[in-house]
Amino acid sequence: MSIAERVKARRLELNLTQVQLGKLSGLSQQSVQSIEKGEIQRPRRILEISHALHCSVEWLCYGFESSLRSHTINDNQNC
Repeated sequence: MSIAERVKARRLELNLTQVQLGKLSGLSQQSVQSIEKGEIQRPRRILEISHALHCSVEWLCYGFESSLRSHTINDNQNC
């Protein structure tokens, strides 16, 4: 599963529209749509998206979560 598929699946799981996800993460609806289509593969606002979707950046980017969190996530981290 790609980041595009994970973002869309999690958004639908939370019953959010693209507009709502955009507002929660500081993106336009068009940007959310581009991410979900796979046109944007490394979103700059990945941290905000993960907060809005109540999941980790690691899961959004890679599809898994490490049980060891030896590093912190900063606002500039991309997939």
